[in-house]
Amino acid sequence: MTNTLSCAELSVRIAGVNVVGNLDLAIRPGEFWAMLGPNGIGKKTLLKCLAGLHEPAAGEVLLESRNISGLPRKLLARHIGMLQQHTAYVFDSSVLQTVLTGRHPHLGYWEREGSADIEKARHALAAVDLAGFESRSVTELSGGEARRLAFATLLVQEPDVMLLDEPTNHLDPRPQLKIMWMVREHVQRADGSALAALHDINLAARYCSHVVMLLGNGEWCAGETGAMLDETSLERLYGCPVERLEGSQGPRFNPADPPAAED
Repeated sequence: MTNTLSCAELSVRIAGVNVVGNLDLAIRPGEFWAMLGPNGIGKKTLLKCLAGLHEPAAGEVLLESRNISGLPRKLLARHIGMLQQHTAYVFDSSVLQTVLTGRHPHLGYWEREGSADIEKARHALAAVDLAGFESRSVTELSGGEARRLAFATLLVQEPDVMLLDEPTNHLDPRPQLKIMWMVREHVQRADGSALAALHDINLAARYCSHVVMLLGNGEWCAGETGAMLDETSLERLYGCPVERLEGSQGPRFNPADPPAAED
């Protein structure tokens, strides 16, 4: 069963900063949302709040009609999965052992992973081009390999809703596009949903169906991608000129040089 993750009159603060005020948002099955905003605006904090890891100042976060604050963590992890921004593996473990941790929400107490779980793990590793890495120590991985492993672990978790904090962080262009494509496939084929905090406007334009913008001081706006992304809204969001270019796969947005100062 797939679920809608929503929030009602949600206000989120951190260190005295208003991230959002009275946010009403529904992330429905079949939707891939991008969260855009400048550095330090609170994208990570809002993601954590939607995952039940940060207490809201007001309002509530709902999985269907259930407030997530009242749900057991293991049950919540079967429906909501979060990819954190930074991936660092400090303790020695094999790649296969690590990716199998994504199956833990689906296992009973003291239950070990079975052959079906191991098959899911191997399939996820192959999907992120880590086939053959199963026995390698996670402490020996490069930053990009560790990032792909973290995403494979999320795939193995099989959540209805993916919350992703900069999922393309530390990745070259090809794996960036592949990760975004796989998230969109999760949304479209598995009838799941996703919300990704992104810095790359063009990844949002290419892959996401909806956008929520964090404007500062608790202000926000949200809607379908085509209606949200234009030069005016992006200049307001980032405080710099933006130019629009039409490409074969839709519009692209680039920062523009500011007007030259007059002598």
